[in-house]
Amino acid sequence: MFKPLMKAQKGFTLVEILIVVSLIAILAVVALITINPAEAQRRARDTQRIKDISSLQSIMEQYLSDNSSVTSLSVRSLGGTNACDNTGWVGVDLCAYANTLPTDPTNRTSVVAVTDAGGTTTAGAAYTLILNSQGQYRICTRMESRANVAKLTTDGEPNNFFEVFSYTGVSGC
Repeated sequence: MFKPLMKAQKGFTLVEILIVVSLIAILAVVALITINPAEAQRRARDTQRIKDISSLQSIMEQYLSDNSSVTSLSVRSLGGTNACDNTGWVGVDLCAYANTLPTDPTNRTSVVAVTDAGGTTTAGAAYTLILNSQGQYRICTRMESRANVAKLTTDGEPNNFFEVFSYTGVSGC
């Protein structure tokens, strides 16, 4: 007598499916750890800050070349709009030199990088402008990304700020 032939099973077993799903989950976790989206966002905001400081430096250079008599001031951008109005961003009328004035990407207190072994602290992430009566200025900001800590010490001043300046004797930030 002939035995009936058994049909070959098609498809995956439950164990095989669980193994594949667990491997995909492990790869997804490794990818997220490698990419680190939060750090990527911090680096993007720092890049915007560096660009904004460069713009502010150009605006200040134009302002100072047109205005021989300036008064000392020290101001911070504290959020709000970047649109020009009658008072300007820093208490001097810079609106003749730019349609809009830069504001920090977060404009709030946030966790920022400091130079001590890549640590962080909570501080204001805003732009600060210090201008003395001789027409010398310093524009400062803080960085969020730990990847940018080296920029805090290689910009000419060893401190916790990224700054551009016309004269090293202008202190503050």
